[in-house]
Amino acid sequence: MWPLLLLWDMGLSGIIIEVILGLIGLDFLFRLWRRKVYYVKVYDFTKGHSWCSISDTEQAVHCSVCEHVLLGGGLRCDSCGVCADERCMHKADKRLKCKQVSVDSISMKHQWVKGNLPPESICHVCEEECGNERHFSDFRCCWCQWTVHEKCLPNLADLCNLGVYRNFIIPPNCITLRRSPRGRLRSQCLVASIKEPQWGPQWKPLIVIGNGKSGSNEACHLLSSARKVLNAVQAIDLSDQEPKIALQLCALLKETQCRLLIAGGDGTIAWVLNAVQNLDVKHLPETAVLPLGTGNDLSRALGWGPHIEGAVDFHGILKKIEASSSALLDRWLADIRPSRHLGIRFPGRSVRFNNYFSVGVDARVALNFHLTRQSPMYLFSHRLFNKLIYFTYGTKDVVEQSCEGLENQIELIIDKKPIELPSVQALVFLNVDSWGAGIKPWNMGQEGVFMPKCLYGDGIMEVIGVSSSFHIAQMQVGLSEPLRIGRGKSFRLRIFGKQPVQADGEPWEQGPSEIIIENCGQVPVLTVEPNRSSQ
Repeated sequence: MWPLLLLWDMGLSGIIIEVILGLIGLDFLFRLWRRKVYYVKVYDFTKGHSWCSISDTEQAVHCSVCEHVLLGGGLRCDSCGVCADERCMHKADKRLKCKQVSVDSISMKHQWVKGNLPPESICHVCEEECGNERHFSDFRCCWCQWTVHEKCLPNLADLCNLGVYRNFIIPPNCITLRRSPRGRLRSQCLVASIKEPQWGPQWKPLIVIGNGKSGSNEACHLLSSARKVLNAVQAIDLSDQEPKIALQLCALLKETQCRLLIAGGDGTIAWVLNAVQNLDVKHLPETAVLPLGTGNDLSRALGWGPHIEGAVDFHGILKKIEASSSALLDRWLADIRPSRHLGIRFPGRSVRFNNYFSVGVDARVALNFHLTRQSPMYLFSHRLFNKLIYFTYGTKDVVEQSCEGLENQIELIIDKKPIELPSVQALVFLNVDSWGAGIKPWNMGQEGVFMPKCLYGDGIMEVIGVSSSFHIAQMQVGLSEPLRIGRGKSFRLRIFGKQPVQADGEPWEQGPSEIIIENCGQVPVLTVEPNRSSQ
């Protein structure tokens, strides 16, 4: 400090003030530069195609440049469908126009891509089969997906109506892009604005969200299929952009209700729904689910099934979304308040969930699996492999009984009424009627006995007890039923020692604390079964 005082006495106070202000200004500029830009990023397709390897087709594929058959693989643009071998890839980038995210025109015109038509394509003019010739022939519009014979092409009008899926698509002439202010990636743009096409209330654009780098390649295939049918800006990869950034498309369409298709497990869905609840829009987006996780309990409860069968059929998914109905899904907030330790109270945390919250043995198994998945030795990710790991840890806990005597380590209050707990090794708070990868515990074994249903939109949660890991295994094969503790609208759970807990499959170890669980709102969801909520 004394050097500054010496300089001050020498009459250099003005210089010192300028230096300090300069340092403050540099710090402000650095923080501004580091600040995240909350705009949806999109590849600039004017710079070339978005190439991926061809590996999912059994039919012959021709190069769109030299028209030779691609032997031993090749490359395909996962946006417009142009194909090329490695020698012709750069020529295709220069000669063949890709499917544009944004165009500066009032009307939409067909964008025809020659050859490599889907199997059993029908000409939109003569209604006869096309694209089945051995040579490179016929055309497909990469927006409306119409196919047409080369000889019939002059009989079609230039204007494109975006086809049967137009109510899912954001037209490129409604999107305005701008360059990234940082200018680090010349092939990247930001979505600046979106105007509505004035097609009426039936227009509800679909935003497809998935993590292309997680587990198997199912999410990657889905995003690629979405770019083929929709505008490429509507396919969001969570490995590249967070949900709150991806959902800025909804924020740009404040007067229009969007639809979401979330590809992933229960944890990914909860992550995205947290961002949905934070949106400041007139209508929150309706959410559909594509089950890619291990448990997929929300997908089961909403009728989307336990998992996808075979390859991703994006056209079939769009038809299911069209036939779906809207419902409201309760979301719950667990406010965790740690107890004082040596007179010090550590900071609390809040966790939102929509499926279930639990403490005890099932959370212990989930925590062990979570730690295994984070291990560098975890090299193979597949749904069946993950279930095998779950089974291994569940069997291990049958012997160890790590959560034995849990009823003496916790206290439960439901709607301000203390609950006397039986001998349990886990407590589970259920918002949906599916738990543990498909078990429907609340109404098990109740033939002839009236029991209120476990509904996901009635503002009530059911609480069940589990006596052991073996008890869970018995319920999975229908040989036992849970210990029904009660149901209510508000819950207070006191934990006196360190216990494993989980919310929607995301586990952690919780120290002594008080956990208050209350409803924190609802989000719209799409169900392919009759609405089972109380709405």
